[in-house]
Amino acid sequence: MDYSTYYQPQPYVVFQQPASNPPSGIPASGSEEGFRNASPNNTYPGAGILPRMFQNYGTNYDAFAAFDREILAAQNQTYPNGEEHAPGLNRSSSEEKELTPQQSKRKAQNRAAQRAFRERKERHVKELEEKLSSLEATSSTVLSENERLKRELQKITTENQILRATSAVQASHPAPPATVDVGPISYSPTDFYDIVLEPHKNKTPSHRISHHPETGERLLAAAAAWDMITNDPLYSDGQVDIRAVLAEDLLNPSAASEARKHKLKTLVPAPRSFFMDVKCPGCYVITTVFSHAQTVVICGSCATVLCQPTGGKARLTEGCSFRKK
Repeated sequence: MDYSTYYQPQPYVVFQQPASNPPSGIPASGSEEGFRNASPNNTYPGAGILPRMFQNYGTNYDAFAAFDREILAAQNQTYPNGEEHAPGLNRSSSEEKELTPQQSKRKAQNRAAQRAFRERKERHVKELEEKLSSLEATSSTVLSENERLKRELQKITTENQILRATSAVQASHPAPPATVDVGPISYSPTDFYDIVLEPHKNKTPSHRISHHPETGERLLAAAAAWDMITNDPLYSDGQVDIRAVLAEDLLNPSAASEARKHKLKTLVPAPRSFFMDVKCPGCYVITTVFSHAQTVVICGSCATVLCQPTGGKARLTEGCSFRKK
């Protein structure tokens, strides 16, 4: 690359090599003794043009004041042709005109690369600032959470100390043993019946054997009489008329069993449609019930009332389900 166009003569005086003549007052022989004995007032050729840095200075020299004077002198210095700066600084436009296409292209590429570098730098700085703000927010959150956990720990520690003190006091003064509630020592069957029959309308307990109120004769209770009727094979075949059985007063146990069975066999058979299987809602036991029963039918297992006579027919109690024979 040709740098001749950028060269300009320097505005300062170039140091010149002094003449080879020895200074005045020193012998021509140039011996060491003559140099030592020379007068300090001797001068050398070209001593007036030496830079100030090579000149003698006193011990009271202030370097900072001299630097300030040099700066002021440079600012107040004027250049030829009315230029505000040193020659050669205002030649950018002329230099760009003299550049070749390759140089212009390279210069444009350099500018684009610098611009891209600045953009990447700004983007990187922005990302770092965002990360810094995020880290500051996270740090603030962690600090607040740490303070909260410290308060919780202090609270739990205080509660633990209180519990320890309370347990120590209780250990020193044991409490009396707690009383245990137990049931009654004596328990009568009537109490059991009262509990069982509490949800039912009929509160009368059912017994297997009862007594006639007038004669005092022992009689089968309703449940026992019903069990005897339903256990007969004729009843399972639907050949027993419950109305006739009730009318014949078969509840007297003093009569002969064979005669009672013979009487049952000679009764008029009843239609099968007059019977239905009723499921007890309490124990789920199925009991066969005459649809025209004129008495209250009670479950033989749990004494639950299955049906009651209403208008010549047996009306099932609420909760009972039935299926016709």
